[in-house]
Amino acid sequence: MANLLNFKKIKAIFLSIILILLFNSFIPLHKYYLSLTEVTINSKKNTLDVSSKLFIDDLESELGKIENKKIDLSIALKSKEVEQLLFNYLNKNFKINVGGKLQKLEYVGYEIENDAIWCYLEVGHFKEKGTISILNTLLYERFPEQSNLINITWDGVSKTAKLSNPDKLAEFIF
Repeated sequence: MANLLNFKKIKAIFLSIILILLFNSFIPLHKYYLSLTEVTINSKKNTLDVSSKLFIDDLESELGKIENKKIDLSIALKSKEVEQLLFNYLNKNFKINVGGKLQKLEYVGYEIENDAIWCYLEVGHFKEKGTISILNTLLYERFPEQSNLINITWDGVSKTAKLSNPDKLAEFIF
């Protein structure tokens, strides 16, 4: 009788493990691939600030592919080599054109927030006017289902665009 009870317990545990494994195999690692970029322009202060939020593991994967080695942004925080790699990547995949003039983005830094990374760029002495065109291909090469949300605020007036891979260009008229 004791052997029969033990067998039933082992069978129940085994079936529970199988069900858990089957259930978890249908849950994707990422439910979505999304970045958020905030562009803020203040004409009175002549500033253009860019803040981009990405999932850190996605960005590490992309940078690792480029460098052909493992990149850990949390360990390498503020390493000059990693910061240069990050700036080169951002500079290649994120561009702002205002009134027909490509803006020179300067790297400010980055910070980690839970499972995300905030990357900061700026345009020094911004004095442009006109239509804003933003090219954003962040993480497009690595993730075909990537979407990039752009919020732009110019002197308190806000507009938003969503780009889904392969769409890469958003235009804003203020």
